[in-house]
Amino acid sequence: MIIQEEDDLLKSKDPLITSPVLRYPERAAGRLRRPLSPLPDYETSQALALNDLSNNDSLITFNKPPPKRRFIDSRSWRAGITALGIYIILSIIIGIPLIIKKSQENKPPPYYNSNYAVPWLGKTTTSHYVTNVSLSDGDPSDCKVWQTTAQLDDAQHSMVGEILYAISSDGQFSITSNASYMSGMNVVMGDLFVGINPDTSVTNATLSVKMQASNIGLFDQTQVCFALSDNATGLAIYIPDNMSLHDQLLFNITLLYPQSPIAAEVNSFATYLPLFTQTFGDFGKYVDFRKVSIEGPVSKIIVGSIEAGQILVETSLESIYGQFAASRSLFVSTIQAPVNINASLFNDPDSNFPTYIEVNTGSSNLTANVTLNAPNKNPLQRPNFIANMRTFYGQATASFVHDLTSPPTALNLRLENDLGPVNVSFDQYFQGYFQASTKLGVVSVIQGNASSSDPFDSTLDRNFLLSYISDTRTFGWIGWGSHSGGFLQEQIGEVVVETSIANCILFFDG
Repeated sequence: MIIQEEDDLLKSKDPLITSPVLRYPERAAGRLRRPLSPLPDYETSQALALNDLSNNDSLITFNKPPPKRRFIDSRSWRAGITALGIYIILSIIIGIPLIIKKSQENKPPPYYNSNYAVPWLGKTTTSHYVTNVSLSDGDPSDCKVWQTTAQLDDAQHSMVGEILYAISSDGQFSITSNASYMSGMNVVMGDLFVGINPDTSVTNATLSVKMQASNIGLFDQTQVCFALSDNATGLAIYIPDNMSLHDQLLFNITLLYPQSPIAAEVNSFATYLPLFTQTFGDFGKYVDFRKVSIEGPVSKIIVGSIEAGQILVETSLESIYGQFAASRSLFVSTIQAPVNINASLFNDPDSNFPTYIEVNTGSSNLTANVTLNAPNKNPLQRPNFIANMRTFYGQATASFVHDLTSPPTALNLRLENDLGPVNVSFDQYFQGYFQASTKLGVVSVIQGNASSSDPFDSTLDRNFLLSYISDTRTFGWIGWGSHSGGFLQEQIGEVVVETSIANCILFFDG
């Protein structure tokens, strides 16, 4: 091998190329270019290659692979974060006011009755008040132990039995019957009277029962049972379930309390007498009732005067008339029959609960005259009284006045009449918000001329403000002082009366 000297290399005719190049083989000696060949000769190809290399920084750069694309570049990240920030800001600016407005719309009015635990317990038929006198309470129960019996001289040879007991005036009382208005209509009838014995010489309560059966077989099958003790009196009547339309049972039950200087203490008094007429006298100062329940389908109820902490009166297809005084709750209900009551309500300001009244009927008139009495020394943070009244059809008439000894009280009332007219009146001591509405009738809200003063601040003038007036809806505020535009710190009243196709009248005496 012949190795050239370094000087010989420098003298070479080929120019020195600093970057790596592709060297083509030298043309063979004596080889001529074909005149018709599309390929350039060696010198031309070499010149073209050198020209391409001069236009690039280096061969390495020329062959550098393209950069890998990022999944999300920095500009996309910045745009996403900016959009998210704008979304959050808009959500705060727009969303929070909408949430507050929605919550205010859905929030019940302050001091509305749903905010208060009503003192009335869950009502089921007679279960709350029935004494459930068992055979272990005193003497064993006596059934069909008639003191006198007789057979009448009629076509059916009817049988009559009578019995009279002297009983304790105190404790629990229960008078019930299993008669059904579905099968016993016009077959079972009866009368109950509860009152004060006119004979002042009698010192005990007395209970008498008289029964008349249309035949001897029915007389023997009917059970009249007593369970008596020092603090419980129970009377239960069991009607046979095989009575025919030709049978008939008649009852007369009388319970009389004595005119004792010491009032009888009656913890609970309950009746459930379907198909009876139940009449109660005026008990005055002689009986102190705590709980009273008067019930029975198709049972007409007439009450002279009853005062108790809790009173329940319920029937159907028959009317209710009477005068009641309650300090905790009063519930009066029937259907397809009128209700006409006078109610005196008392609320203790030191109690944690308002006094509750509910009056319901359907397809008939509802009339309720209510007297309010609550010796408030200062405005309360809760209502004194909550009233709910409703009828489906007929005229609904209600009035609310204060007892002469009572300062102004706080009343929450809701009265609804689906189809009939509404007429509600208040004395000059009502203070609070009111709303009257109808769909097809006309609303009238009127203020009378009676004068009154705020007992807690005599310098305040009485004002009557109508916030909205139309033919079908009116609402506003009445009371002493200036209307603050919202509920005051102290409890004030609220009245909502509604009907559908009849007129609605709201009257304030002053």
